Amino acid sequence: MIGTARIVALVALWAAALASPRAEALNADAAGNEAAQRTVRLCYNEQLGPPDGEHFSLQLIRALAAVTPTARFELRALPWMRCLVLVSRGDMDAILGASFTPERGMDLVYPRDARGRPDESLRLFVQGYRLLRRRGDALDFDGERFRRLVGPIGVERGHSSAVLARERGAAVDDSHPDVHSMLAKLRGGRVGGILVAEPRYATLRREPGLLDGVEAVPTALARRPYFLVFSRAFSQREPHLMGALWRDAARLRETPAIRQATAEQQGMIVEGEGS
Repeated sequence: MIGTARIVALVALWAAALASPRAEALNADAAGNEAAQRTVRLCYNEQLGPPDGEHFSLQLIRALAAVTPTARFELRALPWMRCLVLVSRGDMDAILGASFTPERGMDLVYPRDARGRPDESLRLFVQGYRLLRRRGDALDFDGERFRRLVGPIGVERGHSSAVLARERGAAVDDSHPDVHSMLAKLRGGRVGGILVAEPRYATLRREPGLLDGVEAVPTALARRPYFLVFSRAFSQREPHLMGALWRDAARLRETPAIRQATAEQQGMIVEGEGS
């Protein structure tokens, strides 16, 4: 058995070791590593699926998290309007995949070029919209304006596609919580057409019966960049991390796996088809 005096001596030696400069340095390193990992609270449109889903933008953000050991990402799927409001207020830190509008630019932080415009080189992806009409209707799009439109264009609530439609001369019904409610109105003749993001249109095409009686106008509308967008509070708190995330995301979007997933889900393989 170990004598009491020896136990006391061992405890004293152990305490001295913990108090040594080396032990203090190790403890400080551990604390520093924990503190260095900043949390990024990121929300996205719940229609993209769960955080571990296969949507190309979710694949991209997971790849970004993997190459950013200093940050811990908390992903939350939320209704789009709620996501915009929470990040605008600073209750969340970032939005995955938001296009630019002047109104959003007042409250949200986008990557900017030397002239103060959204920097397209730091985009996450480029996306357009497909205009859907009842099968056989004369509604069309000539690349600039809607032609033979009867009734408003339906868009989802909070989506910037409402701005696009108004700029092209259409009345807009933006009361829809999701694409299914828009399709119901289209079939019922309460809107003349609806705008659906390209990836969503590609998904709808794969669901049997969902587009029965509906077809897409051949020309896609307004392909434009979408960004990883931050709250003003986060941009002031973590400007260097924000810049690094923009640069790394732009690099990762060009990797073969992300490029392939993006092309497939954007519907590029069916681009130009009218049904």
